[in-house]
Order: sequence, then C-alpha cells, then structure tokens
Amino acid sequence: MTDDLRDLAEAYLTGTASPREAAALDELLTADLGAQRDFLRLALLHGQLSQLSMPGRPLEAEDFGAVIQPQRAAAGSVSGIRAAAWWVAAVTSIMAASLAIFVVGGFLAGSTSRNQPSAAVERQPARITDTDVLGLVKQSAYTVAANPTQPLRVGDRVTAGRLAISHGALEIELANRIVIVLQGPAEIELVDTLQGYLHHGSALVRVPKGMSGYRLDTATTEVLDLGTEFAVRTGPGLVTDVQVYDGAVVTTGRVGSATGNFPRRLVAGEARRFRADSGHEGEPIPYSESRFIRRLPSEPGIAYPKFHDRDEATRRFGRPQIEAIRVSRADQPPAIDGFLDEWPATAGFRATLRGTPREDEWAEGWMAYDDRYLYLAARVGDPAPLRSHVDPEVDPGYGWQGGSVQVRLSTDRAMGWPADGNAAAYYQIRRLEPTDEDRRKAANPRLSHLTMWHHAPSGRACLAVNKGMDINTCFVNVEGVEGRFRLGDDGRHYTLEYAIPWKVLGAGLDPPRSGDRLAAHWQVHWADPTGQIWRDQLVEIRNLHELWRIVSFERAAVWGRTEYE
Repeated sequence: MTDDLRDLAEAYLTGTASPREAAALDELLTADLGAQRDFLRLALLHGQLSQLSMPGRPLEAEDFGAVIQPQRAAAGSVSGIRAAAWWVAAVTSIMAASLAIFVVGGFLAGSTSRNQPSAAVERQPARITDTDVLGLVKQSAYTVAANPTQPLRVGDRVTAGRLAISHGALEIELANRIVIVLQGPAEIELVDTLQGYLHHGSALVRVPKGMSGYRLDTATTEVLDLGTEFAVRTGPGLVTDVQVYDGAVVTTGRVGSATGNFPRRLVAGEARRFRADSGHEGEPIPYSESRFIRRLPSEPGIAYPKFHDRDEATRRFGRPQIEAIRVSRADQPPAIDGFLDEWPATAGFRATLRGTPREDEWAEGWMAYDDRYLYLAARVGDPAPLRSHVDPEVDPGYGWQGGSVQVRLSTDRAMGWPADGNAAAYYQIRRLEPTDEDRRKAANPRLSHLTMWHHAPSGRACLAVNKGMDINTCFVNVEGVEGRFRLGDDGRHYTLEYAIPWKVLGAGLDPPRSGDRLAAHWQVHWADPTGQIWRDQLVEIRNLHELWRIVSFERAAVWGRTEYE
C-alpha cells in the first residue's frame, strides 16, 4: 500500500477527508484494482463495515454505499470506491462469511481466544521460525514475571496468549517489527501480530514507518493504529487512557459499552480518557511525554566466552575503573601545539596499564568543546614513543597498531547515554541475526571512532575516522581537523592535541550542549620499539554496568559517559 493511498483512505474512513481528497481517492481506486483491495482491507481494519454484516448473510456491494458515499464519477466511468465495493461482492461465499465473522466477531475483541488458557512464552531462546511464535522478548528492565514458570528473559520467544508482569518493564518485538513496551504491573493478551488485548496496566505500541493496522483493545475501548506510536493504560473502573506520540489512532467504544460504537480520531499530542459509563467522545486529559515508558535501555550485552588465561583476557578487554569524564567548556580555543598548559589539571582522567602508580605505561586524557570544535588532549607514558610506521595513505584502518590513542564517542543528543548500536561482527561472533532496526542503529552517523597517531617517517599527526559501527570504512586526515604530537623531554612520554569540527562528528547543526550526558570511550595502545607490533592497551571511560568481556568497537553500549559542562 502506497503512502498516498493510506493517507487518503484513512482520512475518508475516519470522516475527515475534504472533497478534493475524496475525489483523489476515487480516481486512484478507479485506475488500480490492487488499490481497491488495499482500500477494502484497511476499511475492514477500521471497523467501518461492522454495522452492515449479519451472520449468515454475504456482504453485498450495496452495503458499502450505506457507509461510503462516493464522489460522482465522470460520465461513462465507474466510481473507484464503488468498484471496490463490487470487488468484495465478487469474493466467494466462503470468503464473504469469513469477512463477516472478522468484522462482527473480531470487534468483540477476540473474546473466544481470551477465554482459552495459553502459554505466553516458550523457553527456547531462538530466532522466530515457528508459525505459532509471534515475536521475541527484546529487552527487559527489572522485570518480575507474574508467573514464575514464565521468567520472560531477553531472547525468549513469545506465543499467542496471556503475558503478565508484576514489576518492571518488558519490550517485545513482534515478527512484523511492531514493538510493544509493557510496564508492570500489567497483563496483555497477544492474539496475533496485528491484535492484542490489554487486561490491565500500561502498554506502548510503536509501529514501523509505512505500516498500520495494529489494534489494541481494552474492556471499554478499541484503539486502531494508523501508522503511529501510541500508549494505552487501563485500570480499575474500566477506565482506559489513550495517548498518541506520533501519527494518529482511531478509538472506538466496544460493543455493549455505554461509549457506543462511534470512532474518534486522535492525533499526536492528544490524550483522552474513556470510561464505561461516558460518551464515545471520552474526556481530554493532559498530554505528558514522560507518562509512559517509550524505550528501554539497550539489552545486556553478550560477553565473549571466558578465557583460561586471565592475563590474556585483560589484554583483550582491559580492566577499566572509570565510567565518566567531564567535557569542559573552552572559553578560549586551546592552541593545538602539543603543550598542555591550558588544560585544567583537575578535569580529565589518569590511569595506568597495570594499576600500579610507578609503571612506565600510563595515560592522562582531557576533553573540551565550544560551538565549533571538540578538543582532545592526552599525555601518554610510553617507553618507545611516537615510532608508528602505519602509513595513513595506505593503511588508515590500522593506525592503532603502531601506538595510538583512540576515542569513540556519540554526538546523538536524542539518544543520550548509554549509546545504542552494535557492529555486524557483534552478531556474527555470537551467531545472532540482527534486525533491520539493529542495522539502522549501527549506521548512525553520530557514532564516531577516532584513531590518532604520529606517523614517524613523515612526522605527521594523523586522524582516522570511522562513522557508525562500520569499522571497515574510514576517512583519514579530514579537512578542517588540526592535530599535533610532541615528544616529552624525558623521551619516555608524549603529548597530543586535536581540534575536530563538529561537522566531522555528524553534529555540525546540533552540537552537544551544556548539561548533555552522552557516550565516549578511550583506548591507549602501545607498540614494540619498531612501531609496528601492537603489544598492549589501556581501556578507560567505560560503562561499568556492561559485561567486561565485550570489545568496544563492537558495541556502543559499553562506552562510558561524557558530562558536558
């Protein structure tokens, strides 16, 4: 179904179409039989035909005229909307009877299925393959299942039937990529991938762009999605609250309730309360962005298998101790000369490779910003400093190997912290299959990996930038970046300074601001005296709530926190 057809049909079926929109719909349906079928399917979902169907009687074309009043067609032509009605009349009697059952019985909110006990979760973490599996538990936050035999862990498969939690929140992704966020205490019954029934509690439904038709019912109200994000809460006294975050929904009083069977359209920014004894209009209530949980934190990462050699595990993953770093506001841009006198001694971080204060491998790091640039500075203890032979023109993706400083960071202010996005390798190594949404997150251009090193043969300060979680494509020595390395007087340490325009980091029009809490991560690499063989690393500014056996270039959620002053 095209966007134009969906928009015109939704306006027509909810009574909001202008004469021009009705004429455009009529023309579209006249020219395209497939559009007629899509239109009728949407009409059935909207429940506009429910009052016309009677058990044992097939639907007739004239029935549609009682609800759908088409615009007058040009002489010698047949109205597209009327043609859509005739298409239904031509369907076999079996199909017609099925449609009648769907329209009448379906809008009784699937009472038959709700009276049948069913197991909500099958305890086999796996891909969605079985026909009776509706989706997967994607994320969980402090969830306590109401049924101890259904623990509802991340990765569990969800089947049709009742699902209840007494505490916490749960995110379910259905096979059609519709997401339901359930906030406890709550109980929902999943009928299929396009219908659910909320017995009590709160549920948010997020439908992918380009889709529509998910229906969430309560005891008093039916809520039909028109391509949107909406939330429903139902509780004592058969009260149902509906709030729309994006797009629109159609709410309809359930058969047998005092609200009647009249649809009402709600759009983004609206919220209404429906009672069993109130009119079908309901009553407006204040809209609040934070009333419902819209997204849960990223699901816990899956660590690599345990290493028998603990020293090897430490070399691979580090032993970070620091979770956050301050990002100072630069009243005056620092001179990018390798002298760090302008940097505040109290900000930043200091760490040593093995955790002992007198060792030779150590690092200090600072971050600052203004409206145009991110500024980075570091002082690194290195027995063989600034000897890298990694050529930026030939091997920019290997700049870390010869001794370097890497900073990974997010400038996505809407995402906040923790960051969200996994590289393809994260899924491949763990034999998981990323969803389309996972791939979209991984391509976020506001996630950046910065590798800074000194190319000894040319004396150049180099910078390689990888965007998103794709570490296979990088940009080197981008225009506008300024960097400088300087050898320490003792010959056993070096300093660096960089000024990086926000536009290089995907934030030229919306750079971080005071008060932002975003993501960043530091890694310092040491090489052998030839500057060609990597030998060790220091890992800091890391999310200490994530499992430690996860490498940072695979998973953005492990990055630590930046606090912009």
